[in-house]
Amino acid sequence: MSRSDSSIDKDYTRRYWRDRAAYWDRSADSIADVADRLNQPLLDAIGIAPGQSVLDLASGAGEPALSIARRVGSAGRVTATDLVAEMLAGAERRAADAGLANIDFRIADMEAMPFGDAVFDRVSCRFGIMFTSDPGRALAEARRVLRPGGRAGFLVWGPRDDISQFEVFAAAAARVFGDAADLDLERPFRFGQAGSLGALMTAAGFAGAEEQELRFEPRIPASVPFWRPQVEMTFGPVLAYAAPDRRQALEEALHAGFAALRQGDHYRLRMHVRIVTGTR
Repeated sequence: MSRSDSSIDKDYTRRYWRDRAAYWDRSADSIADVADRLNQPLLDAIGIAPGQSVLDLASGAGEPALSIARRVGSAGRVTATDLVAEMLAGAERRAADAGLANIDFRIADMEAMPFGDAVFDRVSCRFGIMFTSDPGRALAEARRVLRPGGRAGFLVWGPRDDISQFEVFAAAAARVFGDAADLDLERPFRFGQAGSLGALMTAAGFAGAEEQELRFEPRIPASVPFWRPQVEMTFGPVLAYAAPDRRQALEEALHAGFAALRQGDHYRLRMHVRIVTGTR
């Protein structure tokens, strides 16, 4: 069942991400380059620099915490957090594989963080704030742990109908599963409307809330099944228990959806994200 209600409890959210953790870990390395294209504008927007102490919220399988660790260098420190240990396990593995020793890992609820006041220079969050039960409280917590003058930045999706991949996923899921699958294909776009997150940041006490809109139209060779990792990350737990005919039906629906976006020997896609920042 699709879940878009902002009052969704944490038990549901924990179960949802525990179920997907292994799939995210398995796919994270293969999409690292794509992920970094989104990481770097976020890091630039909040001024990540060598020597800083940075808190990354909802780190998942490691993004953008690993990119931040590289940028702050050996004189800096990153604390990567997530609501569930299973997601952080992937981040820990990837950090070890990359030889990054300046990163710590903590299980943490961003609505009630286990950190003191004014202890971080920067706070980052990539595609995480939309999954909180109370985003206003999460933003107030982000401000609390920042040092005076520190900056926080949140990367969120734009409207779903402006993001080709998720439009195809949603249409395929509706066609094959209806409301029978727990896919949560609405909540990721909770702050898709311009100004919605910025208003909450201002209400939480941040100064100078700013919003940067990023739009991309990547052209991907038609010979590349680029959607495979994201399909596993999104549909993995559902497909693990689906009958073979359902799996085949989803495969066919996805192929048909992406075929409609093909132009010659390339797929032409739309991507729309927002970076929202504020200062304590």
